[in-house]
Amino acid sequence: MSQLLEKVERAHDNYDASKDKDITKHIVPDYKDEIRHAVFEKGLSKRIWEELYKVIDSSDVVIYVLDARNPMGTRTFTLEEHIKRDRPNKHFIFVMNKCDLVPTSVTQKWVRYLQQFYPTIAFQASK
Repeated sequence: MSQLLEKVERAHDNYDASKDKDITKHIVPDYKDEIRHAVFEKGLSKRIWEELYKVIDSSDVVIYVLDARNPMGTRTFTLEEHIKRDRPNKHFIFVMNKCDLVPTSVTQKWVRYLQQFYPTIAFQASK
């Protein structure tokens, strides 16, 4: 047993990580980005995204309609980042739709939260 331990210690002392070709085997790629891009590609062609960006380029104000039942689930953060980074002169407005389907207190909290990012309006189409 001691011979095996000595052999392992010698190998450990002589180990050079720069010569190890298998070291990248253990690096796990970030699959989140790949999955996110795959979701965008399913059912949506590149042509649709190009049309969206054309509309954004020709607009001064972008009205972003969010569902009051799930505002964060209906946001597209990649689009927001694109506009913030590449089109800083564009104005962004959140409109929360279907506010009649959630309690007023919930709508008020969401409006307060979303106003930290962009101007937010609660919209109730039934009245």
